[in-house]
Amino acid sequence: MQIRYRGRKRLHKVKYEESSEELFNPGCGWYHVYSFQAQPPLDGRPVKEEVWLDAACRKEQLALVLIDIGSFRSCDLSKEALFHIEEIMRFFHEEHKQMILRFAYDTRGDGVVKEPGNLHQVIRHMEQTKDVIRRFLADILVIQGIFVGSWGEMHGSRYLDSSSMQELIHTLYRITEGRCFLAVRTPAQWRQIVNCPGTEKGIQKRLALFNDGIFGSPTDMGTYGTADRTESGKYGRRSCEEELQWQETHMGGVPNGGEVLLGVPRIGYRQAAGRFQKMHLTYLNSIYQQEQLAFWKAETVKESGCWKGISGYDYIGRHLGYRFVIRNVLSKRDGHLEVTVSNCGFSSLTEEAECLLVMEEEGGRTVRRKIQVDARDWKNGEKTRFLIAFSPEACSCRRIRLFLRLERVFDRAVIRFANRGAGDQALLGEFGE
Repeated sequence: MQIRYRGRKRLHKVKYEESSEELFNPGCGWYHVYSFQAQPPLDGRPVKEEVWLDAACRKEQLALVLIDIGSFRSCDLSKEALFHIEEIMRFFHEEHKQMILRFAYDTRGDGVVKEPGNLHQVIRHMEQTKDVIRRFLADILVIQGIFVGSWGEMHGSRYLDSSSMQELIHTLYRITEGRCFLAVRTPAQWRQIVNCPGTEKGIQKRLALFNDGIFGSPTDMGTYGTADRTESGKYGRRSCEEELQWQETHMGGVPNGGEVLLGVPRIGYRQAAGRFQKMHLTYLNSIYQQEQLAFWKAETVKESGCWKGISGYDYIGRHLGYRFVIRNVLSKRDGHLEVTVSNCGFSSLTEEAECLLVMEEEGGRTVRRKIQVDARDWKNGEKTRFLIAFSPEACSCRRIRLFLRLERVFDRAVIRFANRGAGDQALLGEFGE
């Protein structure tokens, strides 16, 4: 298709088709859990020998790093433990995996028994990890939990009253300098913390959720309640339906994740995708719970389109987080291009990215120009239109190809578009005489 541009150069458009390709984009997707003791191994093994990375693990962009600090419940973390924690984080940095970080006193379901006897010891442990966390802040997508509770999941603890949760979240917010996402277990806990008197305003924009009981029961294993808002009150646990509506409204823009349990009856991929869309799900455990994941793997997408024939498991995995598709490009008479982008993912981009117009001239010269567009505003389930100033008459060459490119700011990692044939940058079209 050709569109005239001021009667001179014309825009030769391309087919803007969606692809079902797995993109491996940063900051979202499947993850494995890697568990460590803060106390170094007695045999002196290096961290790389504590971790097993098979082919599937290496493809994943994320890793949930669970560090058990239970042996220090009654004392400060030792210098050896802090050094070991640093080595653990350095390993994932070198493997180019962004961390979902969780510290826990318990990994067996005995939260109250294993956690410190007073809140000040928990705060002290948080403060002790400050230097190593700050050293690897760019490698941490989110810190899950506030160190307490069974498996560090913020249930089965004496420190889950509003005041204690607020103090612990404030400590993490301070030691991460407000630069890292934090996550709590339930929407009710989120509301209690955010609406607690004295909570810093910046925390709300950095506070996400993690749900490790998805489909495990009608309440997602206590993540939700059974009452409606009028019965539960402003800060109480509401029914699953109400909490999903609340998440759909309030949880965009932060990385939410977790793991699925075997639903009764089993939950098909289409029903799961509908819920994940409301949850703005960014990441999901790729091995737990196997029975539910296997059910998705046995399902096949039947409707027409690019997803036809793919497994339900792959359909879900390729929609975790954001998934950008260029839908259309128009040349405007005022010297702009109008680009329409859809976000087909379950969630939005949560980290700052730079949007670039790449101009490739017929002689081989390439020019990159930054565009004042924030891809974090491309909300899931929506189409977004934006303008790019571009004057083809200013180009001396007869033909010029235009591409759109996204790069995560802090590490220049490429964010790929889900257009058919797009590589590291998506073709918008070509101007020619």
